[in-house]
Amino acid sequence: MLCLVLQLFFSIKRKTKYLQMKNIIPFALSLLLLVACGNSGQKVNNLSANDFEKQISTAGIQLVDVRTPQEFAERHIANAENIDINQSNFKELLSELDKDEPLYLYCLSGGRSSSAAQIAIAEGFKNVYNLEGGILSWTNAGMPVQSGTAETKSHSMSQEEYLKSINKEKLVLVDFNAVWCGPCKILKPIVEKVVTANANTVELLEIDVDKNSKVADYMNVVGIPLLVLYKQGKEVWRSTGLIEEPELLEAIAKAK
Repeated sequence: MLCLVLQLFFSIKRKTKYLQMKNIIPFALSLLLLVACGNSGQKVNNLSANDFEKQISTAGIQLVDVRTPQEFAERHIANAENIDINQSNFKELLSELDKDEPLYLYCLSGGRSSSAAQIAIAEGFKNVYNLEGGILSWTNAGMPVQSGTAETKSHSMSQEEYLKSINKEKLVLVDFNAVWCGPCKILKPIVEKVVTANANTVELLEIDVDKNSKVADYMNVVGIPLLVLYKQGKEVWRSTGLIEEPELLEAIAKAK
């Protein structure tokens, strides 16, 4: 659509005196026209967990997990190849795959794989598919994963331990996060400031979703950062994504 609009604009321009700047405006619009038309027809196909599972069941599918090696070792979809999007040579490694064959990408919650999908399109891949909601939506849909090592598993919090941790006299604020999550890092000092200011009534519990996949599955975590507030073991408030300090303070005040 943008391509057609710009082409029409140039056609009208020839018949009007509206634009007389012969150097800057025509050059800028020509460049925009080239970019818009050059990328037409290419888009990322976002699939639900069920649709993603159906499509990758075919043998020989190019399935790439773009998370860190540590996350991949914890749990991943069977037959996936791990290419960390944060590696400096990500584009080069990705380009070693067959660009004419469908490419399926996923991460934890869909953010990194969406970025990877855009890179793949720019690198010339013709059919790119992204798992919407990432491996969190995959496991919430009951799909199987390959587990990490026994050593990694031993550090995971169990469901029983989690339930015990949130059942306190004080309010318990649970912060679901991950070390690679940018928004989580932004939210962290806000959470710590609020909890410190309300230390007599609020206790903080931080949960790394990569290290505690069982708890993340139990809580149906489909996006991070996620804050959940408990009062004597019962959930009274929940918020996904970045929030401001006043909103968190208000939630705590209402729960007291």
